[in-house]
Amino acid sequence: MTRYQKTRRALTAGAALLGALALSGPAHAADRTSIVAYGAHTRAQAVSYGANGAVRVCDVYPDGYGVAVRYYRRVGDRQTLYDSKGNGQCTETTDIQSNPIVLFTACVVIDSVDYCNTQYADTGR
Repeated sequence: MTRYQKTRRALTAGAALLGALALSGPAHAADRTSIVAYGAHTRAQAVSYGANGAVRVCDVYPDGYGVAVRYYRRVGDRQTLYDSKGNGQCTETTDIQSNPIVLFTACVVIDSVDYCNTQYADTGR
């Protein structure tokens, strides 16, 4: 193989890599949802959205039970946010985009016991 062909191949590979980097935008986190369902009804819904700096938990069924969300930020221990406002109401954490939510799960609170979705939603952050 001639020196010219090696150089041309290296330039072609370099141009392809540069083009791929130029076309790829900044990484964005996707909206994620975690629910607790019993029977045919969703009882609690937790949502992390946008830059995933916050998570919101909503009571979505009029059963008289409270709801909660267990979550982890990038830095720190597990935290729990409770919502006992009743059906149709939501509670949200503080929006801290510098320490985003990385994992979270919805819970229903019955007699002071949290019954949570066993699978944590991963925000990709």
